[in-house]
Amino acid sequence: MVKTKQWAASLGIDVEDALPAIADYNEPTPRTSQEIAIRTLILHAIAATGYGVDPGPIIEWLIDQSIWQYASPAEQALMKSTTPTDEILSEACWRQEAQWALLWAINKVDSLGLPTQTCDTGSLVDDIMPGLGDSIEQFVSSARLRQPGEILAENDRTYNLHCYARPAIRQGTLPDDLVYPVLFQRYYAFEWLTGTDLWDGVQTDT
Repeated sequence: MVKTKQWAASLGIDVEDALPAIADYNEPTPRTSQEIAIRTLILHAIAATGYGVDPGPIIEWLIDQSIWQYASPAEQALMKSTTPTDEILSEACWRQEAQWALLWAINKVDSLGLPTQTCDTGSLVDDIMPGLGDSIEQFVSSARLRQPGEILAENDRTYNLHCYARPAIRQGTLPDDLVYPVLFQRYYAFEWLTGTDLWDGVQTDT
């Protein structure tokens, strides 16, 4: 079966790991670097909950760092739940892929590439994100938003891949090395990043 790189190239989609910025595009995103950084922290907490980390200390940490209020209603409900379903926990685990995309947007990840593998969880936990109980001040203050042309290029690629992936799934022609949950989470993240919807209300129609 054709691989993602060949499939994407045949559709006119750029396949480089790091895309060149779209020239002369200067419209800023509606989100600030601080807002994006806080969202990655919330997603980090959600993924940890999905992987079975006790949410009690996570909630205490988010409250202590004054960002608990930035967790969406659905996210707060998950972390407070005593009986989350396996499906909800699985979806929570995948949120680290949305987190990875947003970390790229604030220059804490070098490149995204095609959605053919999951993010580097080891680097995410050990090198990028603050540890549970640590101050988030340096992490948030050091976030630097990429240039609008860079974000637009990656957003366009993700959107186009998602548009083509949906019918390919129905037709059974999706490349076998394309990890659709990774693509979907990136798409969700970019829709939030470039729009004004609240996190729970992001629309994913293509």
